[in-house]
Amino acid sequence: MSRLISGTVLLAALASMASANPVSGTYFDTNHCDNQGARQAVDELGTFIFPLNELIDASSTPTNISACVAHDNPNMLNYRVRMTNLTGQSWTDLFYVADLGTSISNEDGMAWSTAAPGAVGQAFRIDAAGVNHNLISESINANGVFEVGEVWEFIIQDFVSAWGGPAHAFDSLDFAGGSSMVPGSTGSIVQMLVPSPGVLAMMGLGGAISVRRRR
Repeated sequence: MSRLISGTVLLAALASMASANPVSGTYFDTNHCDNQGARQAVDELGTFIFPLNELIDASSTPTNISACVAHDNPNMLNYRVRMTNLTGQSWTDLFYVADLGTSISNEDGMAWSTAAPGAVGQAFRIDAAGVNHNLISESINANGVFEVGEVWEFIIQDFVSAWGGPAHAFDSLDFAGGSSMVPGSTGSIVQMLVPSPGVLAMMGLGGAISVRRRR
């Protein structure tokens, strides 16, 4: 009987590790680098704390490569982030979202989690398009799809963490204000999709409220 219980507990633990950890929230443009349109957060990728189907490996090194040149401060460090897709599936529409204690200069807009409405973090789409040319390497196909086993390298410009954490610390569940109290976390990788028209109208109202609160 005890072996049966132990086996059941083990299977439950493995199922928990393999299950998704969906997120909910909003992205809106600030007319800073590129405009992406209103977006809805649906999923998040991260390092060791994340379930297997959202797991990535990440590291970062200082670089002098710019992403959004017009806003790059030459006296501040940029970081080249390297992340590997270990999830077993491909992903599109991935955004970097800074925690509240993190500041960057190549933002496209702001994002907030429904777990902390109005607590916005700077955000940008990870891509090679527009003036915010942050995605500098795709190891499999240069198509903007984070494929299984692929390694991406992208730039976080003028990165500063109030907590002293590294640019690749994607080790907290949830994003922006929803993850900022986790020690060591500095940002998140979030899938942001274009919402349906009805949801889009609601998001527009929420984004306006968030901007007013931030000011």
